[in-house]
Amino acid sequence: MAHSVEFLFDDESERRLRSLWDALLASNLPSAGTNSSATNRPHVTIAAAQRITSAADTAIRHVDVRLPIRVTVGSPIVFGHGDRLVVALLVIPTTHLLAAHAAVVDALVGHSSVVGHSSAVGHSSVGSDEPGVFEHSLPGSWTPHVTMARRVHSEQLGDVVNTLSRPTEGLPATITAIRRWDSDLRTTTIVTSHEGSSRA
Repeated sequence: MAHSVEFLFDDESERRLRSLWDALLASNLPSAGTNSSATNRPHVTIAAAQRITSAADTAIRHVDVRLPIRVTVGSPIVFGHGDRLVVALLVIPTTHLLAAHAAVVDALVGHSSVVGHSSAVGHSSVGSDEPGVFEHSLPGSWTPHVTMARRVHSEQLGDVVNTLSRPTEGLPATITAIRRWDSDLRTTTIVTSHEGSSRA
């Protein structure tokens, strides 16, 4: 499983996003809310790799990531194909958000790795661990989003999207923290937060 670094929301934004998870559950549809783990929170993945070391925490704290970041959560988007679709809500990119993303990805240099292939930044050797993050995490390839449902069958897609439909102006939300997810240990670490506003 991949390790990741993620943006977290303030309590009110998280409550609103969780209400959408709950709406899917209430309609007997796939929902990210089915995972009852305390670490399962609405978030925006900044970058993912097969390994991100704890040393990344200090590196991220030393870059200029100005929290909070105010964003708009927009329309549903779909990833994947066939009957294993992921439905998410797009986080509309802003200059502030994109700058913060690029700064964190840059801070991960030397602290993250992938199994060497074309997904490794700047490397192409196969079968060894190489520095980098997955290609979809790179500036220019990154699609900021909040996952709403995984393993969505094609015949459920319309109902899931309809349940998640938002007003055209979108949902205002505020990013207040950055955390690191270690999928091997199944633990999270709050790396930095706006005035300590986010729980672990």
